[in-house]
This record gives sequence, structure tokens and C-alpha cells, in this order.
Amino acid sequence: MEKKRGQTRVRVVLKLLAHEMFSGRLRFSGKAGFTFKPDLYAGAVDGQKALWADCEEPSEKKIMFFRSRKDIFSVFVFLQGKDPALALAKLFKRHSVEAVIYAFEEEFIQKLAGALYRKNTFKCVLSGGRVQVTLNGSAYSSSVYSNIASAF
Repeated sequence: MEKKRGQTRVRVVLKLLAHEMFSGRLRFSGKAGFTFKPDLYAGAVDGQKALWADCEEPSEKKIMFFRSRKDIFSVFVFLQGKDPALALAKLFKRHSVEAVIYAFEEEFIQKLAGALYRKNTFKCVLSGGRVQVTLNGSAYSSSVYSNIASAF
């Protein structure tokens, strides 16, 4: 994955976490033919909904887009910080949109962002509400918040 122009290292880290947490099933997105562009996307398979992952807080307009297509997508959002995730969960609920939100400790995300190089080896394991990451041979760990208890 390449860092796109204007994209923060934090967003790159969140994309890497999303990709690895879904065991590579999600692909770094192209346009996908919609008004909005997901950060990562997996098409519908065997009658299941397509997976849409955003690695930043979506706008209210984008949440309304999800609502109009809730029969097509399962929405996942990856953020840093539990407080923004709690506020976002309330916003999704107010608009009757189901989404799984994963929030990582800010210090953890900042450390990973600071450790990125041009070429990286990245692996992560999510278990019991924690994520273990190996980035370029160094180990990092964080608790993970999710608005859905069964997300782990």
C-alpha cells in the first residue's frame, strides 16, 4: 500500500489495521462506482453484504449515504480514540445505521505512525479486546474499543 498525497500517517496505519483485521479480504479501494469512496472494500460474496471500511470519521452526509444503502453494505469504521468513537456510535444510532466501530488508543496509533518507513512489514492479531502489532520487527499493543461486543 502506498501513502497517497495528503494522506496522514495515522490514516495509513488505520488502513493497515483494517486490512489485517479482515485477513486481507478487504482491498484498498478504487471508486467502487458510488458517490463516496471507501478506504477499503470487499464486494458481496455468497449472498452476504459487501464490506465497506472507512478509516476516519465519516461526515453526516456519508452516514445518510450508508442509510440509503444499508441493504447493500456492512459498514466498519476505524478511528483513534475512544471518545470520538462513542460520539460516532451515537450519530450512527440516531440515523438508524448499523456500523461496527473500532477505536484504538491514540498513543498506540501515534507510535505506529512514527515507526512507518517507505517499505514496511506489518502484522496484527486481534484477540480479547486487544490488538498486537508487529511493525518492522517491533512489537506494539493496545486495547481496542468497539461499539459491538461480538466484534472481537
